[in-house]
Amino acid sequence: MKSDIIIVGGGIVGLATAYQLKAKNPSFSITLIEKEKEVASHQTGNNSGVIHSGLYYKPGSLKALNCIHGYKLMVAFSRKHEIPFELCGKIVVATSQNEIPLLTNLHERGKQNGLRELKELSKEELKEY
Repeated sequence: MKSDIIIVGGGIVGLATAYQLKAKNPSFSITLIEKEKEVASHQTGNNSGVIHSGLYYKPGSLKALNCIHGYKLMVAFSRKHEIPFELCGKIVVATSQNEIPLLTNLHERGKQNGLRELKELSKEELKEY
């Protein structure tokens, strides 16, 4: 069997790579090699399922841009293929007064990275979650 491209590993990276290559080059023949009986048998199948938003990364950095792009791709892919998902948000808390400036910094970074629905919660609002 001859292939234009061989991808080793059927985790999220290998599968996403195969998907994108085929989408951009429909004539390519792609072979994916996976040692297990099913794809996503290791880290991919056991992760927390979080879609990273770029909250923690320096605005404009490659990590932040990749998070934002990946977030949009994952949501679009899931909707297109009718894969159930929930955008439930994230709560980051300070455990001491000294950490309040860190939260303020994260809030600002998030806004600069395009996160529109960020909000600071009071102690009372936090109890609602």
